[in-house]
Amino acid sequence: MFTELNVILGFDHLKPPKGQFVLISDSLTDGSFLIHHFLSLYIKGGWKVCLLALAQSFGHYNAVGQKLGVPLTQAREKGQLRFIDGLKCSLQMYTCTPQEGQGENPLRVLRDKKATLRPLYNLVKTQVCSEEGALEGPTLLLVDDLSVLVSLGVSAKDVSDFMHYCRVLMCPTQQSQGAIVSLVHKDADVEDEENSTLFRHMAYHGTVHLAVEGLSSGYSRDVHGQVTVTFRNVQDPSQPWSRKRRLQYKVEERNVSFFAPGTSRAVL
Repeated sequence: MFTELNVILGFDHLKPPKGQFVLISDSLTDGSFLIHHFLSLYIKGGWKVCLLALAQSFGHYNAVGQKLGVPLTQAREKGQLRFIDGLKCSLQMYTCTPQEGQGENPLRVLRDKKATLRPLYNLVKTQVCSEEGALEGPTLLLVDDLSVLVSLGVSAKDVSDFMHYCRVLMCPTQQSQGAIVSLVHKDADVEDEENSTLFRHMAYHGTVHLAVEGLSSGYSRDVHGQVTVTFRNVQDPSQPWSRKRRLQYKVEERNVSFFAPGTSRAVL
């Protein structure tokens, strides 16, 4: 799956992206297909995944996983996939009363402006680490998606602080066993200062940026958009981003095909 993209990234199910912070951004299109790609990549490889789901339910990920031949229910039952239902937690914060246990909700920051995302970080840590507090083999923290927290009223600073601690936990160096993949929306036609600030902070943390964009020419039946892959130059902080590659893509029923710009079947 996604063979062309994996070749550029240097990742596959036998060689997961250790020590990497992969930032996915989308503009005028939906980049969540890359979330499903990294989820299936780790599950197929037998590696551990902690999915912090802020945008969708487990049923959604499981339905897509079935199309891709990835049994998420089985992975969850045997502990390979740890699922944090952030969507449910956020809904509970807006529907329950203080007497119904808001204090135990990891997203109580949504109702208590004096609170932080520290409880959510603590929950993530318990899901990815052993009792000794260390990762056990290649482990992915997958966050879908951070923009939801900003849209619910959490400040970009609080979200950025949360992800900073997650990065220190998962991938403090490029030799680390852990990795992070996170989605942030960056719609070019929407003025949202908090979300723009969040994107800039995440770009600072990222080692790989996958920018998913709709076609400037509008809808096409054969080309649905393009992905620009940019790698951070960790050796030279003065030139933070380098090695840029661009692919166009088409979303299919059970796969996404990638190709160089201007080389789709319709053109050839």
